[in-house]
Amino acid sequence: MQPIPEIRSHLARLSALLDRDRDVGAYLRAVADVAQGLVPSCVGVSITLLIDGDPYTVTATSLETVELDAVQNLEGGPCVEAVERLEKVELPDVLDEARWQYFAQAAAARGIRSSLSFPIRDVDDQVVGGMNLYASEPDAFADQRFMEVGFGADLAEVVANADLGFRTRQFARELPERLAARETLDLAVGVMMARRGWTDERARAQLERAGELAGIPKETVADIVMSMEGGGSAGR
Repeated sequence: MQPIPEIRSHLARLSALLDRDRDVGAYLRAVADVAQGLVPSCVGVSITLLIDGDPYTVTATSLETVELDAVQNLEGGPCVEAVERLEKVELPDVLDEARWQYFAQAAAARGIRSSLSFPIRDVDDQVVGGMNLYASEPDAFADQRFMEVGFGADLAEVVANADLGFRTRQFARELPERLAARETLDLAVGVMMARRGWTDERARAQLERAGELAGIPKETVADIVMSMEGGGSAGR
């Protein structure tokens, strides 16, 4: 099965991103964001990589998604099953799930009704991780068989050249902090849009430019904006 044109277009832009930046972490985050946008009710995506047999979540679109991955590490779940069985695992409705009670309860509590997980293989066809998609509606992935085909091959090439050792472990440990910084940045963008009437693109560009001129990360500028609104990270 070939990926649909929309996915091929997204993957072409992602490949250009990797060629330009050579930043595997940024590339994986972009993959997760694109995958989430392709299914209307998809509210979370995560990517795990196997290191010494253990699945490390290296990127995700939200902290809630990371929490669902963590619950699976307690007593199993669709991602763990997909990697162990070397095949796609689809849950049409978590409310009907009886195998993984912790996962089903945690998912339902976060508004998740269905999920899709599939293994990531390297260029030698060895499983090196998994991709997980979570949706707010049941059967959200019933017609999304192209997901594995569309993203699997591209991810295989990326992870084949990735450092799956200490750097990946460290990258995984820093994930919650990165997600919190991204959330603050998104909130600051919203504030600037409301205050100045800017578009999303201009607000992000202005925050980045402000940081560049001062020699600090744009996330620090976002913290400053939110602290003036009473919602900065210092107050979290």
